[in-house]
Amino acid sequence: MASYGSSRSAMFSLFILVISISFFSFPANATSVSFSFVEFNIAFVLGLSLPILLMIFIVKPRPVIKKRLPVLLTLMLLGLLYSLNFQPQNHVILSLIFSSLILQLTSYWASHYLIAGTKLNFKPVLKNTFFVLTSVVLIGLLVSAIVNVKVAWLIFAGLQLLIALGFVWLLRQSSKESNARSISLLAINVAFSASVYLWLDEQLSVNLLVIASVITYLLAMANGCWHLVNTLITREHDHHALLAKTSPQAAYDPATNLPNYQYALSLFQAQLKNKPEARYAVIVFKPINFQQINGVLGHHNSDILLLQLAYCLQQSIAENPQLLNFAEKESPVRLARLQGLHFLVVMDVAQSQHSDELVIEQLCKELALAVPGPMSFKSFSSFFKLAFGVAFVGQDSESVSEVIACAEDALLQAVKEQKLVSFFNQELAVFNQQQLQKMEQLSTAMQLDTLQWSLQPQVKLDNKSISGFEMQVTWQREEDDLLTFTDIMAIAAQSGDAYELSRKIIQHALMTLVELQRLNMSKQVAIKLSESCLLEPDLVDYIEQQAVKHEIDCQYLLVEVKETILLMPAPQAKASIDQLKSLGVQIAIDEFSGSYEALRYIRRMAISMIKIDCGLLAKAEAGSSDKAIINALITLTRKMELPLIGTNINVLASEEMFIAMGGEFGQGLRYSAGITLEELPYWIKAWQTQYPEQD
Repeated sequence: MASYGSSRSAMFSLFILVISISFFSFPANATSVSFSFVEFNIAFVLGLSLPILLMIFIVKPRPVIKKRLPVLLTLMLLGLLYSLNFQPQNHVILSLIFSSLILQLTSYWASHYLIAGTKLNFKPVLKNTFFVLTSVVLIGLLVSAIVNVKVAWLIFAGLQLLIALGFVWLLRQSSKESNARSISLLAINVAFSASVYLWLDEQLSVNLLVIASVITYLLAMANGCWHLVNTLITREHDHHALLAKTSPQAAYDPATNLPNYQYALSLFQAQLKNKPEARYAVIVFKPINFQQINGVLGHHNSDILLLQLAYCLQQSIAENPQLLNFAEKESPVRLARLQGLHFLVVMDVAQSQHSDELVIEQLCKELALAVPGPMSFKSFSSFFKLAFGVAFVGQDSESVSEVIACAEDALLQAVKEQKLVSFFNQELAVFNQQQLQKMEQLSTAMQLDTLQWSLQPQVKLDNKSISGFEMQVTWQREEDDLLTFTDIMAIAAQSGDAYELSRKIIQHALMTLVELQRLNMSKQVAIKLSESCLLEPDLVDYIEQQAVKHEIDCQYLLVEVKETILLMPAPQAKASIDQLKSLGVQIAIDEFSGSYEALRYIRRMAISMIKIDCGLLAKAEAGSSDKAIINALITLTRKMELPLIGTNINVLASEEMFIAMGGEFGQGLRYSAGITLEELPYWIKAWQTQYPEQD
């Protein structure tokens, strides 16, 4: 910190010395045979500006400074000095034009580097508009000759000083240093404007105007160089602080030798602070088929392939200057590893003249083509495929970690849609937010037990006798949003509450069986279980414990599983089905289609019942495939002597058609929309009254 203060003091002393030299080395009456006072000042400005401009152009990494502004300011001052010395007949108009540009550039440059250090969101388009409009006003006044040159200058200078005063007001809440510098620059502009006016009024000599112009230029360059030095010192300080916090071993991922998440995040944040005018696109990608390789080779061996992949990708983009460097300039590293298999690339899209999407898609294609294939380890070989997610700093979020999270969400979307590149959009954010809200609301509803539980009867179609019930759950999330079991289970699976929901379904089913025993009705109660629940190791034990607790025989519990579970390579789920069967729990196949795997289970006598969807029967035409399939399934189950229940029989037409095909059992809105446990005794009594022959 002491070196920082001494650097600023030394620089300030240097510029005081330079200004003193401009006053005392070149007095107003200093002339020679070859050079005039103005010519001496031209040489002085050239000698002073060239080293400064050279420093601005060669310093790397690029500081937060607009190189064109000091160059233009130097050219405008030289133009003013030239017009005062070599164009006496036109010096008034030319001098006013150059003076106006000096005044504008001083204010414009100062506003840029002062606002750059704050959180103000002042768009460059607005500043450029002010710049052009004030110039047009001055040129219009001079060309039209509506007013004389003195009044024209007063109007222009007044407008420009009002704009400069606006910047001072914008910076009023910033640091004391920024306030002091903005006010001092405003005072410099006021003094320069007054000098030009006094010269036009012939109250100030040309030599004094030259001195005022050179002083204005020197002070503007001093402020600009002050900002440059501060930027470099801050950048160096941040870099050393980062290196002090992060040891070389902790900064790099051991598997890929790439910068890890925390180190890359710190560098990215520091770059954003030092270069706020950049527009960064965050690109997160991963090899989408690497999990399978992990399963075959194991993590240790697959890390060798991952290292090879990371090396090839890094080499393909190492020389791309648009990408953020996560290491030293001599050996740039454009790639970082995030958690898991995710990798990070950051691109400054402001450097490109093409559309952001086009440039990013081209980069992603280059990375995809850089993947070596096939990649081999001993006798094993495989092709890697990449998927990319993209988000933008400032557009999607101001926080680096949040933008990376947005890019990862876009990556998930790309994998889901099997696309190479997916760009994050607010619709996806809103959808994710809604999903999170649904998860929280479902967890709360489960804790408060506000889900709606009901029973749907299953009846024998020939005499309408009750053969059983199916436990159903719905959730009135909002007034116009009623979710069914499938919707609820999908949300529960995302939030990790699927097994807890299944436990509640089992509890309510056993409570129903207790009530049926009280009513002297020995009927089955069916429940639906998802694949994830069948994978829970304590599912069978939980059902057994609850059955003992409620003194219920497990044979009255019917578990419905979808046929797709039997088709998937999930031996644990199939083992759970066999264990449930050993407890006496009845097993039914829901949405049966007659697949070979399901038929194999039926031949093993592990299945007690089959359910098929009859919802489309009412609309099916004669000879349609739906009717043919249902007909074939009815014939098949009859030969195998298995009960077949037709679900979604909601209208009379579906019932009649199903009976005509030979269907024996039905379930749907045709018989009841749903019965609560409290309504169950009254519904049974009413049903038995309506169909007494069932006894």
